[in-house]
Amino acid sequence: MNQSTAEMGIVRGIKNIVNAAYAPIQSKLKLYYRPKQYTRKFGKEKGLALYHKFYTDTTPENEVSFTVDGYEHDLYLRQETSDVPTFQQIFLNTRYDMDLPSLPKTIIDGGANVGFASVYFANKYPQAQVLAVEPDSSNFALTEKNTAPYSNIKTIQSAIWGKTTSLRIKNPDFEKWAFEVEETDSSTPDSFQAFSVSSLIEKMGWDSVDFLKLDIEGSEMSVFESGYESWLPKVKVLIVELHEKMRPGCTEVFENAVSKYPFKKTISGENLIYYQ
Repeated sequence: MNQSTAEMGIVRGIKNIVNAAYAPIQSKLKLYYRPKQYTRKFGKEKGLALYHKFYTDTTPENEVSFTVDGYEHDLYLRQETSDVPTFQQIFLNTRYDMDLPSLPKTIIDGGANVGFASVYFANKYPQAQVLAVEPDSSNFALTEKNTAPYSNIKTIQSAIWGKTTSLRIKNPDFEKWAFEVEETDSSTPDSFQAFSVSSLIEKMGWDSVDFLKLDIEGSEMSVFESGYESWLPKVKVLIVELHEKMRPGCTEVFENAVSKYPFKKTISGENLIYYQ
């Protein structure tokens, strides 16, 4: 073993010790600051009510209803699941609150999860038609429930892929915001039909997509590998989260596709935002 490798091993060992020692402190800090995040955003009374509903005396998978200021209808999530951090991303951290070049009239929410982003879009852009696409049955049931009061949201239990084909969820035991899909035969019991972006545009009777959101757990590899020439020029704003760890090489595939068009790029957290 040469000296540099040995030194790296020592440094790694020290980091592991420090991280292990810091973990309990980090958990306590999260518990201390999380209620403050809620009260800062929603006010003391409503913020603490939401916080306790999501974190106190909870039951795994228990479905609860709640309200958010500015939204007319109740929303639903499952306690002790990834629904809670999804809520925080959309309504607490407002990850999709951005200035767009123009008001969108057509929106695709790819990887809708339980429909929070679709509700956010429909509420912020009431003039827009929103298509929510989610493959998982349990997530989709909540997507339908959360979006039902909004006449400008259409839901479809499916996934976005590079072509119209049959897929299946390959990791059904994972967290509910981390489902991955893979191609399969249509005769497989748990298979479902997936669509390309081009097919979804045609299905909706649109000429273009003003706002395309993709958080599809590695499926962006297939979406941007081929066939994108028919629909990518029709997208005005693209917001995507890449999952390089899930699908190594998807970043390169994606960047190769978008580089062929006159998009301007910005970054917001884990999201890449392209607009033209």
